[in-house]
Amino acid sequence: MMRFLSFTNFMGLLVVAAGIWTLFAAQSSQGTRQVNLPTNIQPGGTLTLKLHFAKDNGSGMVVESRNIQTQDGEDLYNRALNELVKGPQAPGEAAIVPAGAAAPTVFLRDTTAYVDLPAAYAQLDYGTVAETNLIYGIATTLLEFKEVGAVKFLLGGKDVESLGHLSLLDPFKRR
Repeated sequence: MMRFLSFTNFMGLLVVAAGIWTLFAAQSSQGTRQVNLPTNIQPGGTLTLKLHFAKDNGSGMVVESRNIQTQDGEDLYNRALNELVKGPQAPGEAAIVPAGAAAPTVFLRDTTAYVDLPAAYAQLDYGTVAETNLIYGIATTLLEFKEVGAVKFLLGGKDVESLGHLSLLDPFKRR
């Protein structure tokens, strides 16, 4: 008659028990997992955005503070880009996005804001200064949010080398 608990069966049972113990030990040592929920969704109220536009004389950038009324659960990063696309309200400032252009969409992963420029932005035919104002205006507007440490640009959902003049390969970071 064969023994039920042979040496080989006993060693196999030990290996299975050790594997189960390792699995439970690894799961319990991780503790509770944190979910990376967006911190830009806020309760409704008044918020001051700092929007970066071009100076109308072409000599650099200017910051416009704009008070907006927000809704409960509104995505503030996308709202900021929508306000940027609307153009400036103060004299001496110039729009960085042509009138009627769609606003880029943005999403945050860890501390990097990914800005997905609509495919039509590849056809803007901007010169070096206008393209620089566009990219830096969007990037610096988003970097005004404390949660955003870097801004990476996409075009139509894909990585892009540039829009023609300025390299978009590396993320733009806060100085």
